[in-house]
Amino acid sequence: MSKKRLTISVVLIVKDEQDVLVDCLDSVRWADEIVVYDTGSTDDTVTIARRFTDKVVEGYWDDDFAAARNRATDHATGDWVLSLDADEVFDSQGSTLRKRLAEGDRRQYGVRIVNLGKSSVDPTAEFTAPRVFARTEYRWKGRLHEQPVRIDGKPIPSGILGGIRLRHVGYADRERLSNEKAERNVALARDQLAAAQAADDAGGAAVALVHLARSLTMSPVLVSGAPDVAEQAWESVDLLSESSVRGLAQAMISANLGSGDMQTATMWLERWRSRQPDNPEVHLLAAEMAARRDDPEAALAELEQVPSISADVLGGQVRRDQAIDLEVRMLARTGRADEALAALRQALRTGVADPVPMVSVAVLGEDALRSVLDELNERQWRRWTLLAVKHADTVAMRVLEMMDEYRPGDVSVLVSGARVAPLHGLRQAADWDVKLHQHGLGHLSTLITYAADERAVPDDRAVAAALAFSAYSDERALPHLQDALDHVPQQREKAVAEAIEIVAPGLVSLD
Repeated sequence: MSKKRLTISVVLIVKDEQDVLVDCLDSVRWADEIVVYDTGSTDDTVTIARRFTDKVVEGYWDDDFAAARNRATDHATGDWVLSLDADEVFDSQGSTLRKRLAEGDRRQYGVRIVNLGKSSVDPTAEFTAPRVFARTEYRWKGRLHEQPVRIDGKPIPSGILGGIRLRHVGYADRERLSNEKAERNVALARDQLAAAQAADDAGGAAVALVHLARSLTMSPVLVSGAPDVAEQAWESVDLLSESSVRGLAQAMISANLGSGDMQTATMWLERWRSRQPDNPEVHLLAAEMAARRDDPEAALAELEQVPSISADVLGGQVRRDQAIDLEVRMLARTGRADEALAALRQALRTGVADPVPMVSVAVLGEDALRSVLDELNERQWRRWTLLAVKHADTVAMRVLEMMDEYRPGDVSVLVSGARVAPLHGLRQAADWDVKLHQHGLGHLSTLITYAADERAVPDDRAVAAALAFSAYSDERALPHLQDALDHVPQQREKAVAEAIEIVAPGLVSLD
């Protein structure tokens, strides 16, 4: 008799998430059902959600994250729940998740969540959070920083789902820090603190202070209040769990690094180290901070303290190769390029880490990147094309060109290049357009994209449109050509007309 196929419900709570929701929901089309619980959106969030699922619940918000997640979960019917935030993308295969759950012996799992750096050579940030659980056995608990807990109250034997990862878009990438959300979290933490103090619950008050400090660091408007609250929390450090110590230290280190206060960030790092000297996350963060101080030897010394595979205080998996980009940069910085390349190759072979190719090019050169392209599995190959789109700078464009040279006609490379090339000028757009037409992807024309971009120089837009029409008879170019010509300054009209005459004789008048 065949084993019953397990079912998975993806569950979200949302509010005003129209900017990011499409990517999130598109990444989980494979799920058996998607439940979207809206807590009062005023934008197009609900309309967008209904394009992906018929289980859109127009609910309410009562200042309690756990309560909202539980109300959302009440509408799910799957054997398992995968909990997502709207600004996260499921960056793995649904079939892999089903396989891991079918083979596993736990009823709750953590998954890796990755924040990409903002530029080509910025390191990624990565952490583990409990997001997958057996639907009928767990409920959410905690008004703020909620966690799934067993309904029967027994200890939670959790595990980590290998090969499963979420990609966090993040407020910085969306370029809209939400002070409204930060203020809401601060209000919740203050309420939690007041309730604990009224009950003379010293431990609860200490935890509430941690939540308050972390919430204050989320907003550039409110962050100035975080240091005093964090100091109050640290005064009760003996009452805090290891995970609370970790959360407080990480929040304060991040806030101080963001403001450029390396001295205070270092103080918090050493406080964290004093409480958890064997925590591999401490060494990883210490390595990153040493790199910021331009002390590569100290960074490498910290990385040497990180085992290949270990666990964080929440039981999540920590791998040294999570810091592969940092290690490559530091090895190259100390003149050990051969070791850096060897480390990069090893990380690719494990199939777990995702080195950023732009880092490799920046510190090891193009030949080094070419030499490792044959190490990529299909998931890594696709991931590199997405990273190039994410960063979209000149190094990223060069990475796509090298990938195209290595595997001509690869659709993922061509499509990614179609998004990046127009950002780098007329010449780049024209060169990539040839590749697209050669492989039957003319509908993605980078010349048309460039011609339509009102931010580009009108002269070049006009030439791009003329070239698209002349070379490929693409009539989509004509409206853009006219619009561009309308924006060309009078003193340059003749020169632009002469340039167009070269690429498209007779298309415009030279008078």
